[in-house]
Amino acid sequence: CYTIISSSPIIWVEAMRKCIDIGGQLASIPTRRVQAFLTTKMAESANTDLWIGLSAFKQDGFYWTDGKARKYTNWGYSTNRRRLGSFYQRWDEEECVVLTSSSTFGIGKWFIKTCNDTNGFICQQDVGKKWPPRPDPAISNIYVTLGNDSIKLVTKNLTWDDAKRHCEGDSAHLASLRNEWTQAYAELLAMNLKAPLWIGLNKQINGYFRYVDGWHLSSAGWAVGEPSRDRPCVYLDVDGKWKTAFCNRTMNSVCKQSTDLPPTESSIFPGICPQETNEEYRQSYVWLPFKGHCYVFITDEIEWADAASSCVRHGGTLASIEDPSEQEFIKSYVEIFQDSHSAFWVGLYKTHGGDWKWLDKTVLDYINWAEDEPDNDYGQIETADGIWRTGRRWHDRAYICKTPKVMPVDSESGKAEPHGGQDPRSRVHTSLIIVLIITITSTLIVVAFFLYKKSPRSLPTFDNPLYFDRERSQPDVVDTNKLIENAEVENPEPIITL
Repeated sequence: CYTIISSSPIIWVEAMRKCIDIGGQLASIPTRRVQAFLTTKMAESANTDLWIGLSAFKQDGFYWTDGKARKYTNWGYSTNRRRLGSFYQRWDEEECVVLTSSSTFGIGKWFIKTCNDTNGFICQQDVGKKWPPRPDPAISNIYVTLGNDSIKLVTKNLTWDDAKRHCEGDSAHLASLRNEWTQAYAELLAMNLKAPLWIGLNKQINGYFRYVDGWHLSSAGWAVGEPSRDRPCVYLDVDGKWKTAFCNRTMNSVCKQSTDLPPTESSIFPGICPQETNEEYRQSYVWLPFKGHCYVFITDEIEWADAASSCVRHGGTLASIEDPSEQEFIKSYVEIFQDSHSAFWVGLYKTHGGDWKWLDKTVLDYINWAEDEPDNDYGQIETADGIWRTGRRWHDRAYICKTPKVMPVDSESGKAEPHGGQDPRSRVHTSLIIVLIITITSTLIVVAFFLYKKSPRSLPTFDNPLYFDRERSQPDVVDTNKLIENAEVENPEPIITL
């Protein structure tokens, strides 16, 4: 039995004493099932972080106060388990663990704090041997409220489409698991039912995984090896992981009603791309705009880790690909290099646990793997057909960097110009000026050509505008007109080649 006390925050030792006074102890969390249960309860009542019975004293490691082995963990951050801002633990410092109530970090995640902080707490009381074994909690077929959401289990074996229609009959949708408490509650339903559940996620409509209630993925719980290239519908398995299946398979499902409305999608993407010049090496990089981001295609062939570092130095990250339209944009440019480069690195990598993630933390909601992939550890996009394949750590590839657009800065005030502040007529004038410049430039090129014909002297070579280097090795020369044509077709903004 568990009790959450959040009305009077106290330090960890006092919380432990309070639990002992009522015949229990600070809660331990030995399994994912207990974690899921407590997460759903926190969504109902907690307005502060909550102490649990996990602590570390004088660098001896973390132990549960009830003496149970620490087999399960749910740390809110993996690479550094110390407190935020604390690089290491002092020899005499005591550290204790809370379940965070912050939706930013993830409700129910474990975070380390000094034991003298004040927080709410969770007590547990073991059921004595005199009590008979309790059956699993009753499986409810009515809507249960969790925050702004209401969730119902449907215990009928239906195909994904039939399950979707069934929920719509309740003025609901197949459930979107957009936060920790709906995920945790759906997990408990699957565990209690001992059967998988359809959720409202598939890629049949837009070609990438998206919830049927209009929300995009903000987090994902894919099992290892998921999502599949060929199976478009998603279910929650009894282990709490998301898996894909063919939509004509039948299983139980989860419906959800919510007062939250998905954001309206915009077709306007304000901002400009950076203009970057490295005077030391006489290099220029042209960032190409697409929707809300900018991209640069760098033809130096280096290892994936070096490419990732290079993109950071340029103010971006190795590129992620979020949907079919972004895939087509990138494909249209890498195809230009297929005579000289087989593939470009992108920011996709396999974790030690076998999961595939984007380096920029974009949620994996779209894939374009070749049939026999993924096989190695790092993602690349083929220049011949745009298909994704994988490479080894030591392979050398060209690479693609990506960065968000930035708002132009007013030269007088030094502040970013707000979107919509530019007069539409000035945009027309700007476009006319650009057209005029292009026309004059073309005329000058024609004149120069005829002068060249009459003169024995040769004109200097014309470098690749996407990337050039005069002092180091010369990258492959591509047709500049193709780049500009593609940029003008794909993007409303003008492309400035340096």
